[in-house]
Amino acid sequence: MIYSLDSLPPSLQQLKKPPKALFYRGNLELLDSKKIAIVGTRKPNPYSKLFTQSLSSQISKSGGVVISGGALGIDIIAHSAAFPRTIMVAPTDLEHFYPQTNKAMIEKIYTQALALSEYAKIPNPKPYHFLERNRIVIALSDAVIIPQADLASGSMESARIALELNKPLYVIPHRIGESEGTNALLAKAQAYAIYDIQRWIEEWFGSLFSPLQDEILDFCALIPSFEEAYQRFGDRLLEYELEGKIERKNGRIYVL
Repeated sequence: MIYSLDSLPPSLQQLKKPPKALFYRGNLELLDSKKIAIVGTRKPNPYSKLFTQSLSSQISKSGGVVISGGALGIDIIAHSAAFPRTIMVAPTDLEHFYPQTNKAMIEKIYTQALALSEYAKIPNPKPYHFLERNRIVIALSDAVIIPQADLASGSMESARIALELNKPLYVIPHRIGESEGTNALLAKAQAYAIYDIQRWIEEWFGSLFSPLQDEILDFCALIPSFEEAYQRFGDRLLEYELEGKIERKNGRIYVL
């Protein structure tokens, strides 16, 4: 079922043009948690993918919520890693799935997480609908993270909105020639760099975050390659796999 919010979240009143209404499907209680926006390129490199997966998972485990736009790339990786503690703001109405490539995950968000939209009937988004969606993602957030972005991109427009609304803005450092948008934000001192995921989590979630009291699980929470983890822990890693504490997917280790 699709419902309309009785009143807009106060943070949306910061916008020059707040939505006239907001429709939702899913768990409204997620709006009451600390919300971290994670947005970025539709074509992330492996480094950005790994960072997004690890950080989103840690935010969820720490009691936070990841909010994004449901797009290909960084957005859907963030939603998936944080699920079910995630909020999607759609560029369409909530009777449709955009993009269709992400339909399976969006269906899960509709029923087990939270989806929001300001549109009662928009089956096919126009370019400006994405920008309108982005402003809601940023306004609802307590902080904004952009793992990777080109200079001329929607993510850089999201960065502009974040700065305008005085939202803390974070990026990750990239090599010269990569992610020129986020590197430009760093060069202008408009964003902070995240060098250590666990330290960032502790700064933002302090009392909510309980570090894993196990060196193997603590290391595997960073989603390392199997080879890297095995070199460090040897057959103890295989014991954890047999015990169901971790699993291997596409050559990487994930904590269960």
